[in-house]
Amino acid sequence: MKALFFSLALMCTVTAVQAQGTAAEKAPATNKLEKQFENLKSNSNTWQGYKVVKITTLESFWKSVQETVATKDKKLENFEAEADKKLQEARKDVAAQEQQLAGMKKDMELKEAEIQQSMHDITHISVLGIDVPKQLYVLLNSGIILALLVALGVMLVQHRSSKQLANEKRRASDEMELELNEYKKSARERELKIKRELQTELNRVEELKQQLTSARKQPQL
Repeated sequence: MKALFFSLALMCTVTAVQAQGTAAEKAPATNKLEKQFENLKSNSNTWQGYKVVKITTLESFWKSVQETVATKDKKLENFEAEADKKLQEARKDVAAQEQQLAGMKKDMELKEAEIQQSMHDITHISVLGIDVPKQLYVLLNSGIILALLVALGVMLVQHRSSKQLANEKRRASDEMELELNEYKKSARERELKIKRELQTELNRVEELKQQLTSARKQPQL
């Protein structure tokens, strides 16, 4: 579209230059012919309302007209050739500019594709060979991190509860062990007491046996 507009503008410029050149060339030739025509009329004799012109003078005027026309035609041909040359050059320039515009359009398409790819790279991330939008990736990571934090919190609560239960069991075990030691101590004391009482009874029985034996050995009255 730009190349066509440039071509039309260039053709209009060439036409304007051609018209200006034609007007510039026409003015001197026209003035010269008008002057010769006026001289022809003024130098001619008048007879009953007619002008009597010499053949030589008329032929000279006609020759001037032909030379003027020939010069004008030659200049016009030269100008047309020059205008055609300029038009060809202009067409070559237009073709070169069209080619340049095509290259620029191709470069713009490539740059646009690069920009789109850059935007895609900015807004997407490759995960296991799959393009994932970064917002979705951030949401997924946030969800995973939140789930891990919740799981960690649950594990900490369970660990604290398990530790508290283990401490209670250890405390209960210590209390039971203390009670068992107290029971063993008490049982040992009772055992010693029973042994002492048993020994005392054994000693009493032994004394009774000795007394009985002594009583048997004494003569009967």
